[in-house]
Formats: sequence, C-alpha cells, structure tokens
Amino acid sequence: MMHFQLKSSFKKHILKTKDRLRFVQSDTICVLCQEEEETHSHLFFACTWTSLLWRMVKTWLRVHRHMTTLSSAIRGLNSSKNNLEARMGRVSLGLLVYLVWEEKNTWIFESTCKWIDLIFRKFQVISRVVFLLLFVASYGLLCFF
Repeated sequence: MMHFQLKSSFKKHILKTKDRLRFVQSDTICVLCQEEEETHSHLFFACTWTSLLWRMVKTWLRVHRHMTTLSSAIRGLNSSKNNLEARMGRVSLGLLVYLVWEEKNTWIFESTCKWIDLIFRKFQVISRVVFLLLFVASYGLLCFF
C-alpha cells in the first residue's frame, strides 16, 4: 500500500517542488544546496545535500544499487516481492523521501536547518522501530491483549 502511494505521489507530482510552483514564486533554486533548480530528480537524488544523506543511508542499509531517480529506486525495490526485506526497502525509501521533504520545508518556513548527521540519526531511529514492528508482524509475534 505504501509503495503504491509513494509511486503515485511522484507520478502525479503531488509533492510540489519549486519547478512546479513557478506561478507562485520566482526563486526555483534548491534550498538544500543553493546550487541548481529544484526538481523532483534534483531534490531527491542530484542535490549534493541529499546525495550525502543517500550515501549514508545506503551504507548503513548495505544497499549497493545505484539509484538516480525515484522511478529507478521504486523499480529497484521490486514491488512484486512482499517479503520482509522488500517491505523494509519500501519503508526506507518512503521514510527518506519524507525526511528530505520535511527538512526542505523546515529550511523554507522556519529558516533553520539541521545537521545532516541529525537527519541520518532520525532515519536510523525511526527505521529501527519500523523494522522491528515489521519483523514482529511478519512472524506473528505481535499479540494484542
């Protein structure tokens, strides 16, 4: 379900990057790196800030696949599989997209930024909790009283 929502949100451009909001504002430069126009592919993969976060996450998860677009990342998650590893991969992608989007909006609306290490640490903490819940649910160890 989350995979479908993530995939459809990018196909329909529900997450409006600056290139899609030209009619509202004139500045289309990425707030995270201040180097290039903010598009989906730039914000989530080509941005130097996001690229560093991706490298940290991929190293931690031991992912070796080269992903340059959200479509390739989604395809790489092999949506036909529903095993624990595939589900964890989809959760990781969704969480990373959320954290990048959240940080971008924090920079825009609060004029503050967090160290990339803090964003990565937040990813690790949330991932561990979600992975544990997925693991417990996969093996029927979850009991409700």
